[in-house]
Amino acid sequence: MKKIREWAIFSLFPRHCAACDRLIAGDRTFCDECLDNLPRIEGEICASCGRGKKECACKGKANYYDSLAAPFYFEGQLRKGLHRFKFRNAISNSKAYAAEMAVTIAERFAGIEFDYITEVPMRKSALRERGYNQCALLAKEISQITGIPYKKGILKKIYDTEKQHGLNSYFRRGNLTGVFDSDSPEEIKDKVILLCDDISTSAETLNECSKMLWLYGAKEIYCICAALTKKRGDN
Repeated sequence: MKKIREWAIFSLFPRHCAACDRLIAGDRTFCDECLDNLPRIEGEICASCGRGKKECACKGKANYYDSLAAPFYFEGQLRKGLHRFKFRNAISNSKAYAAEMAVTIAERFAGIEFDYITEVPMRKSALRERGYNQCALLAKEISQITGIPYKKGILKKIYDTEKQHGLNSYFRRGNLTGVFDSDSPEEIKDKVILLCDDISTSAETLNECSKMLWLYGAKEIYCICAALTKKRGDN
């Protein structure tokens, strides 16, 4: 009977690998091939940019956040899976990525008592067009796994900007100046905040969001992403 029930559930609600999208059985999130080849960030890791020391290109840059971490590099099949999640309504993949992000939080932010987790915001027009904020989905899932309280919409995006991935590092910084604000400064002051993003290339978005949290009096700010591009800078 149990096998029949599992077959019925799989038939009605088939699971797909969160990386390559092939069908998988049971309660798994990645197929065997992808699981063995996930581009994990391992070894000695830079606390500032979240990358392995060999990939670090911080060059002593100061940030408004205290530390950044992510489980993966934005490569291979995982890159395709994250694009489906972000742009093609594969919202069920949030569970797979959030589970990995929660492990990373436990490993790299051990002992930190967060007041809450919140997301990098989207412009309302973009949110209406896409139908969901993928960063908010990740933050909610992480909250359920870790018990860190989730706070919705602490930050807001005031106006639309050029897409960051099409700009070099100089224009990325200028592209985001003054873009973010908050309607809830009382929820920020003296708080230890975990800021959630999906994919980070140069961390300029996270840094600009963190600047607003810092200006409103946040005590500490930590950032968690699903994936980072392997090289910082203009690529």
